[in-house]
Amino acid sequence: MLKAILHGKLGRVAVGVDEEADGNMQEAAPDGLTDLEDPLTSTVFERLEYLPAELAWRILRDASRPLGDGPMLPVVAPLGPPSWSFWPGLRPGDGGRNKRRVEPDVLVSWGDTLLLIEAKHRCLQDPAQWVEQLRAARAATAHAKKQLWLVAVGGLVMQEVHGYLAHVRREVTSEISGLLTIRWEDLREALYTVEASTHPSPQSAVLRDMAAALEAWGYRRKTWFSSLPTVTERLRTEDSVSMIQDWRIR
Repeated sequence: MLKAILHGKLGRVAVGVDEEADGNMQEAAPDGLTDLEDPLTSTVFERLEYLPAELAWRILRDASRPLGDGPMLPVVAPLGPPSWSFWPGLRPGDGGRNKRRVEPDVLVSWGDTLLLIEAKHRCLQDPAQWVEQLRAARAATAHAKKQLWLVAVGGLVMQEVHGYLAHVRREVTSEISGLLTIRWEDLREALYTVEASTHPSPQSAVLRDMAAALEAWGYRRKTWFSSLPTVTERLRTEDSVSMIQDWRIR
């Protein structure tokens, strides 16, 4: 599916690249698809599931930041293999507004830990939605005693963080291990760091696919000025003076 998206087989629209000499787009995506968050969430986090557990945890930890003064993810991954669920239907918790079901984007049950992931693309995170999901996760018998982390991916206005935190702490009375945020751009950077620090391996293709998906949705690596080539030879003083003397005001 991802390859069909990137090669424009589902309908073509440019994804921020120039046309090649033969007139074909280097990359393309279906018209309107990159406006949607669910295909992005699926493409990226499904592939994170394919990675070795320790590597997936490292990427999540490197890309995430605590909201406010909360803790970061532990350095060491939880014991045991993770179990990933996409758009699971949970029964509403006590005090929930939803009558029938609550549907977080991703739940990762990982040993004694539960990661609740809510992703946004081109729209904002909603702390009221976080509260609904945290209550529902806590009400589920299978998750009731796990260390619960909420991971908000994308869609966060940093100036609103303190208000978000206050809302969650006021509305959720059960214990929460931490509230984290991941910028899609930071996830892309974390992938690059892993790619650059590891030898080619079977998971290299998975990392490349994740990076390609993020870039197709507009989340590219930044190029810093410090990374640009430096000038190693300076102009000699007499050449510089001669050059200045030749300047004319037009």
